[in-house]
Amino acid sequence: MRHPPEQKSRSREKLVRASASLAKQQGFAGSGVDALASAAGFTSGAFYRHFGGKDDLLSSIVETELEATRARFSTIEPRNEEQLLLAFDAYLSLAHVRHPEAGCVLPPLASEVGRAPDETKKVFERALAELMAVLVEKVGDSPAAFAILNQCVGAVMIARGLATDNAKHEVLAAARKSVRNGLASLRMRPPPQGTF
Repeated sequence: MRHPPEQKSRSREKLVRASASLAKQQGFAGSGVDALASAAGFTSGAFYRHFGGKDDLLSSIVETELEATRARFSTIEPRNEEQLLLAFDAYLSLAHVRHPEAGCVLPPLASEVGRAPDETKKVFERALAELMAVLVEKVGDSPAAFAILNQCVGAVMIARGLATDNAKHEVLAAARKSVRNGLASLRMRPPPQGTF
């Protein structure tokens, strides 16, 4: 039976969202097609009607998830330190550490993308570049934006590997302090000279 294009599109989106949640929680490589499809209430046959294979799904997850992160940061006013700190504090929170399924795709899946085929890496690189363009605009400095992103992702990855909340708090608090210092140092710089 043929389904209308909008239903097929909705089914594909549901598969991406549900499988992204599962992959972020349990890992992508270790999750079989049956588990990824089942997370969305589909069969593996339905999975293959939407995707050529797991690598195709991983590319879609990366693209969709990084777009969602980009959209969240897009609402921040450029160089608004208070709004930036709120966003980075939420990222560097125990709730984000405890609930990877609801959080950013980078800490749980970036290393899996590193083992993926070049086509998936190209999707990742393009989607990350789009996210970074937004972060650079909001932070006001390209090296600082990259450093903050790297630090946030790394801190969440490390905190997730720790056994105790005290150790997790220590890692997250150190990263929050470093982000604050980085943003404060930008405040001390003179604004860029405009051209006429």
